[in-house]
Amino acid sequence: MRSTLKTGLITGLVSSIFLFGFFSLMVWLNTKFGLGMQASSIRGLGGLISVLIQAIGIYMAMQNAKKLAGVLSYGQAVKTGVLVAITIAIIVAIFSALYCQFINTGFREFMIKDAQKTMIANGESQQQIGQHLVMVSREFSTGTQVIMALTGQFFTGLIISLIAGIFVKTKK
Repeated sequence: MRSTLKTGLITGLVSSIFLFGFFSLMVWLNTKFGLGMQASSIRGLGGLISVLIQAIGIYMAMQNAKKLAGVLSYGQAVKTGVLVAITIAIIVAIFSALYCQFINTGFREFMIKDAQKTMIANGESQQQIGQHLVMVSREFSTGTQVIMALTGQFFTGLIISLIAGIFVKTKK
């Protein structure tokens, strides 16, 4: 259990550093070289790549639990993966709050302006833009970012655990 939590903590830290580093770097590159990528697309791409980091952490925790116990049932494998997923979710949520509140205090405004540019480019009316910007403003509030990190990381980790458990469990 201790090594499982340690793996979750390390994976959560690596995932958080990757997510925020990737976003910052890609936004900078996008601005510097005029790549024309939307900030929300950059976030989505970073999120997809972070799923791989999460999967590696969960798999490593399952393999370690199997090595320590000698055998690992499917249920034990899933339990190990879910524990790692919860740990990762908490770490990423904490980093999300820190990022929005202290590291990139203009994050919400940046995302709103980026969404507004996209809506104007897509020819939306001022009324449509106004309505969408209210939703975008809510979506990128610190509270919503924390909730999205918790739920997204947990459910992704749960799915990974259910699948990886099939392959890691001790075969009879």
